[in-house]
Amino acid sequence: MTRAVAQTSRDRRRQRTRRELALAAVELFEANGFADTTVEEIALAADYSASSFFRLFPRKEDAVFFDMPDRLQRLRESVDPECDWPRIRAALLDHTRTWEADDSEFAAARVRLFHREPALTSRYLDYCRQYEDWLTELITSRNPTVDDVGARVAAACIVACIRAAFDAQATTAGRPTSATQNLERAFQALESGPLRLLA
Repeated sequence: MTRAVAQTSRDRRRQRTRRELALAAVELFEANGFADTTVEEIALAADYSASSFFRLFPRKEDAVFFDMPDRLQRLRESVDPECDWPRIRAALLDHTRTWEADDSEFAAARVRLFHREPALTSRYLDYCRQYEDWLTELITSRNPTVDDVGARVAAACIVACIRAAFDAQATTAGRPTSATQNLERAFQALESGPLRLLA
């Protein structure tokens, strides 16, 4: 019992440290640029050591995506393999809503950065591919008769909606738009048949 409580406490401290380093990193990246910001500067701004940073993040860019592995894991666990599209849609919208829920300004700053900084864009696209792989697995497990190409196309279309939502948020002048609202609009466009625009 004591061991479980201690582990939970460690997890909370670790997550808090990761977030504090992420907040410092995002602020410095926005002010000075990704390339001109060092890990030592990030750690100092967050009142940690550089060694603490590297214990939590293998690479500098990982600070911007500090919660992504956990977020993807929670999403995977929340979606039953037998889910239909409406339930998957709802889960993805809720997933995006939680991205903005705690601190919408911080979330918007992260989006701006991974659309502007090439190293962060590359990492963002890595995560997009992980989402696409998961959705492909989900589609094929639910529909064993679907071929790999068809499943991949469907998954890529869903991820394209997510990317379009964040892209719209990153490029909106003035007050950033809601990624969740953008994703709702993107899903509506997908469901109505995007190829109709080429008819």
